Amino acid sequence: MLEVGKMLVQRDAPQCHQYRFGFHQPPFNSVNHLHLHCFALPYTPRWKCMKYIAMGPFGFLEAEKLLGKIKPLPQVISKV
Repeated sequence: MLEVGKMLVQRDAPQCHQYRFGFHQPPFNSVNHLHLHCFALPYTPRWKCMKYIAMGPFGFLEAEKLLGKIKPLPQVISKV
């Protein structure tokens, strides 16, 4: 999902060189399905600015941070 988001935002906003990707965490999400937000920066919404800031473990979660948390652990081979 992240790779597709990167490809699309670079295609649609080639003049930008910084991007931001992430998810809203429940209960701060307004849509009940998984979807990735992709921003070409600078993104400065006037009335939604609080919606896209990190609030510790709440609010907007950067995609790279989430991937780091769910990264598979190395497989351990048992000799039993």
